[in-house]
Amino acid sequence: MEVSLHRKFPEIRDNGRSFYGGAQEWSTHGYVRGYGCGVIACANVLMHTVDRTSATPSKDEYIKYSRHLRKFYLPVIPKFGMNGIFMALGVDLYFLRHRLPFFAYWGCRRKNIFKHMERMLKDDIPVVLSAGPNWPNLWGKKVLNMYEKDGDRLVRPVGMRAHYVTATALDDEYITVSSWGRKYYIKRSDFMDYARKCSNFLFSSIMVIKPVKRRGT
Repeated sequence: MEVSLHRKFPEIRDNGRSFYGGAQEWSTHGYVRGYGCGVIACANVLMHTVDRTSATPSKDEYIKYSRHLRKFYLPVIPKFGMNGIFMALGVDLYFLRHRLPFFAYWGCRRKNIFKHMERMLKDDIPVVLSAGPNWPNLWGKKVLNMYEKDGDRLVRPVGMRAHYVTATALDDEYITVSSWGRKYYIKRSDFMDYARKCSNFLFSSIMVIKPVKRRGT
């Protein structure tokens, strides 16, 4: 059975074209285009969950929003990007400053990854998911494949590593994700095999977001 977001995931519009979430390639900064996937994944989550003004924001609105997050909450380090722990701290700081009733942290036990994802999606919260770098060889070339769908067939595989995506749906076999402004599908078994055999479950994990009662909310 599929679990998915209740509301429409942000469909970014630009001159008649539509995108499934944002894309780091839209930045004018080279280091963000190369290493800014974490900012985009978080911008997708926050825009959908707590800063939703439209289901179809413009590309310019999205770029302005993600730039603000990068400047004040989610700095991107050139040639490195951002690790999951600092990402979650930045998102939680955003929640605190805006008095939003959520708490974010990075990672969980491997057996609970899909349980947390299912609970978040049921709460209408997209999930930041990472295919971390290879481990222990950080410069290894092994990848986790994402696919597009053509009917019931998976086609045009795209390999990723050291990359964040935004999960928007989950069923018994696939994770539906947003990456580079497009919709892809990752096999659940492929993700677990990649994390276990090619990376580890600290780098390859999720950002967990839970509702929490804060003073004044």
